[in-house]
Amino acid sequence: MRPIRSVAVLGGGISGLSTAYYLSRALPRDVPITIYESSKRPGGYIESTRSVLPNAAGTGADGHVLFEHGPRTLRVSKRVSSVNVFDLIRQLNMVDDLIIVPKRSAAAKNRYIFYDGKINMLPYSVTSIIKLFFSQPLFRGLLSEVLHEPFRRNKPKQVVEANDESIGSFMTRRFGPRITERLISAAIHGIYAGDINQLSVKSLLEGPWKREKTWGSIVPLWKRRKSPRINDSENPYAQRHEEDLKELLEHNKDLMDSLHDASIVSFRNGMQSLVDRLQEVVLSSGNVRVRYEDPALRLENVVDGVTVTSAKGTSTYSHVFSAVPSRTLAELVETPLAEFLRKIPSVSVNVVNLFFSRPQLLPVTGFGYLLPKAVPPEENPERALGVVFDSDAISRDHADRIIPGNLQDSVDGTKLTVMLGGHWWNHEKPVKEHDEAVAFARQVISRQLGVNETPVLTQATFQESCIPQYVVGHHANLQAIHKAVLAQFNGKLILVGASYLGVSVNDCIYYARIAVEDAIIHNGKGISGLESKALYDY
Repeated sequence: MRPIRSVAVLGGGISGLSTAYYLSRALPRDVPITIYESSKRPGGYIESTRSVLPNAAGTGADGHVLFEHGPRTLRVSKRVSSVNVFDLIRQLNMVDDLIIVPKRSAAAKNRYIFYDGKINMLPYSVTSIIKLFFSQPLFRGLLSEVLHEPFRRNKPKQVVEANDESIGSFMTRRFGPRITERLISAAIHGIYAGDINQLSVKSLLEGPWKREKTWGSIVPLWKRRKSPRINDSENPYAQRHEEDLKELLEHNKDLMDSLHDASIVSFRNGMQSLVDRLQEVVLSSGNVRVRYEDPALRLENVVDGVTVTSAKGTSTYSHVFSAVPSRTLAELVETPLAEFLRKIPSVSVNVVNLFFSRPQLLPVTGFGYLLPKAVPPEENPERALGVVFDSDAISRDHADRIIPGNLQDSVDGTKLTVMLGGHWWNHEKPVKEHDEAVAFARQVISRQLGVNETPVLTQATFQESCIPQYVVGHHANLQAIHKAVLAQFNGKLILVGASYLGVSVNDCIYYARIAVEDAIIHNGKGISGLESKALYDY
């Protein structure tokens, strides 16, 4: 056994800070924890900034507007990763900072896809399904594809042999090209900014993948009743996740009861406040320090631990938790581990924030809209992925009391976020410059929303390689990484972060917790951090 005597955490984003938080609570106070962060600030791609609006609304006083440059909300659900993040929020004493968006609000119900030159609303109830299915161009010809799904053929031989398939191929087999190109690709743009013809259905849509394997269909008709239930007994972590969920729900009953009608949440001071509070609590533990502007440059397995060579020196730790992207870690280690880590690509997104002084500027209300692959290039030359209606998404209507602005801003107006790039830039030159990105965003909303006013505040943030892409074969690659990291570092290097088990904030926090717990349970021996996926197949 190797007791954990000292720890280095590579990366001060949400995964690294969560790892340090759970380590500081689990380890004795005399075990030092050092965070290596390449930038000047914590949080990674989570960043909230306030822009000043001089002489707001002619009052003579300055106003302020909050812009999110990365993740902006947290999803509320009964999934263990979601309940776990609210457990963390409770522990951080941040419950009173939450902005709760109810399911009944326009932001939760009204979501759109741009198709056939117009904004098409997505159904949110049985009644709306009937109404919208026959009135929106988006749904034209889709009903027959849904009804035929249970009768479509199962996996072809090459899919069975590969034991994986792209989302595009899988959904086209099950539903046909129209649903895949119009609906599925839009959803994937919104979550992963990725290409449905490259991303793995096995890793990203595990439920449909298993349903087809078990029932021969993913639509819940008679085949479900005739076939055995989906069984995760081969997954040693399935029961653990269920037990975690039960315990978390018990410990957070009052909080989760208060969120039973919630769709998403954010914070009054933006997502950055979660990062800042997490860092504050971590540093107050007394055994954690952060080395800003000091990226790790090399890792070396030595007899008594792992030597970390950084920009400012060399130190040896009994264990290292890597929360940096896989491509970054690949530059610090030798092959074959480095080779497997480089197989996880990522995409870049330019997040363009726009604020207009006139409220209610948009022709529709809701959370926003996405653009599917079905939109021809001439209708989307800017390579937009989607537009978030921030003024509606985090509205003052969601509060118990009325205050100026939309809870995060001190002034009224219309606030939008336009997301550009993603997988489109894999084969095209990305738009990095601020003015060009803002111009592109304004072209998008002019053509698609009819908004031609000049924004009073703009901000464009090029988030380079910000979203890992779980391409076809990702699960098999995880298993290879698991074996390689154990072989090369003997369980002293543990992997966490968005590159491996989930890209959402909820997943990053939960799997950081699992990795820490496993390291403690096994006294620092033989853990890769990927066990919850790498130890079983499906």
